[in-house]
Amino acid sequence: MKSFWPKIKVLSVIVLSSLTMGVKYSHATVITINPSADGAIYTCSSCNPVSDGGYVLVANYIQGIVEFSLDQVNQPITSAILSLNPYGLPLHGETIEVYGYASTDGILTAADGFAGSFLGAWDMPVGLGYGQDTYFDVSDFLSTIDSPYVGFNLRSYTGTDVFSSLEYNYGHPSQLTVTTVPEPASLLLLFVGITSLFIIRKNKIRISPESNEVSAQD
Repeated sequence: MKSFWPKIKVLSVIVLSSLTMGVKYSHATVITINPSADGAIYTCSSCNPVSDGGYVLVANYIQGIVEFSLDQVNQPITSAILSLNPYGLPLHGETIEVYGYASTDGILTAADGFAGSFLGAWDMPVGLGYGQDTYFDVSDFLSTIDSPYVGFNLRSYTGTDVFSSLEYNYGHPSQLTVTTVPEPASLLLLFVGITSLFIIRKNKIRISPESNEVSAQD
């Protein structure tokens, strides 16, 4: 029975060290990203299609577009929230359809019209005012993106909505808030284990096969 406890003590040193280092290096990082470009795409056949640098305008054939750089996102994503805030009131479009797409350029082009996969319907809060944000969860979608930029196409067929942009806003434009957590640090835990064994060896802790007791030599 005496030989059992020394082994448990040694294992405890390794496990506790690993857990301590794991907690230290697994804290979440929250990144708030402003658009690389935003504006609107006019999808009617006789329209000049791209309005880059204006409002994020959403109204029937006019689709709001926001694109974000992902160069700061280099760890697994646990949460991603897209936000909008009004630049013009009232908001006449009660519901916005949200579409997401991968982008390689981070700018608005005519190809962004009708782009993306449907992510869901975004109900605008009643009474949303200037400087107030509304939020839409895009976590699952963003976790699938491996391009340098991501874009969101916003559509409404119930009325006109005008949202803040890089050029026109009451504090900030639409934003993408991403929470990341480092990947499990397997190599780090291995390093901790090796370090713990080194410490044990350095202090010459040995289990005597004859006495089944631990002896320590200075």
